[in-house]
Amino acid sequence: MGKSILVIDDNWDIRQTLAELLREEGQAVMTATDGWDGLRKLEDVRRPCLIFLDLMMPRMSGLEFLAHLGTRLDRADFDVVVMSAHDALRRESQQFPNVRATVRKPFDVEELLSLVSGRASGRAPRAVSQ
Repeated sequence: MGKSILVIDDNWDIRQTLAELLREEGQAVMTATDGWDGLRKLEDVRRPCLIFLDLMMPRMSGLEFLAHLGTRLDRADFDVVVMSAHDALRRESQQFPNVRATVRKPFDVEELLSLVSGRASGRAPRAVSQ
């Protein structure tokens, strides 16, 4: 089995579809409905972990999640791929050191899977779109 992955997105269809695709690729996947739920799930994921993070969510946005992640002692265990249709928010997310790539929604499934295979082979994920 590959690296553990946490998918954080408030859109049920996106969250479940991405989780299913990743599981079909042999990944251990957990899902969270927003940033707050994602922070709680960090306690249960196997490390190192790749996080697919939406930015526009209720309760706690992706940017707020990234700020909280940056305060954790174990923050180096988490690489983040930001997913958003909003160019300005994707650019803003790049200020956070855990962000390894940004992906524009709607995303290409093959590009997302290439990020996962790059992470699983020990290479740092690359930026898919800026």
